[in-house]
Amino acid sequence: FNLILEQIKTVINDDTRYIKGCLNMRTQKCYAVRPNINEFLDIARRTYTEIVDDVAGMITQLGEKYNLPLKTSFSTTRGFFIQLSSEGASFPNGQLPSEFMKVTVMKNTYNFTTADLIKMNERCQESLREIYHMTYLVVCKLLSEIYKHIHCLYKLSDAVSMLDMLLSFAHTCTISDYGKDVFCSFYCKF
Repeated sequence: FNLILEQIKTVINDDTRYIKGCLNMRTQKCYAVRPNINEFLDIARRTYTEIVDDVAGMITQLGEKYNLPLKTSFSTTRGFFIQLSSEGASFPNGQLPSEFMKVTVMKNTYNFTTADLIKMNERCQESLREIYHMTYLVVCKLLSEIYKHIHCLYKLSDAVSMLDMLLSFAHTCTISDYGKDVFCSFYCKF
């Protein structure tokens, strides 16, 4: 068991876990494998991080350019997009700049994108595909190493299930006032 655990800890980050939120989960999947396991995976992750930083920087620049309080948002369907609260926002000529595309309004929030942001989302998706593929290969290699020792996990599950069954019998006897004689006479009738 220690050998299996050590192999897993060597490859998988200790803080990898399921997290709610599509962007958080995406980040967990990208960084589930430890650094320095696969050089190409590390390069792909750096590329992904640079693209995400570029997206945030571009949206900040757009906010400064148009003097608008723009925020970076993310969804699985749209990727990165721009959000603007309509409260307190004044637009030149009473409308959003023509650079902003695919505008939707939800409650008091405008959601939109730009041509550059669409291109950055495509680059981000390509980078993610590379990361996921390389992560898959690393995890498959890890699993093939663990399979050599899988027999001990079968023995463990057998022992745990037997212990669970015996504990259930003991618990049932305790709460139902069953005794040896009652159980034996019940068993002997059949």
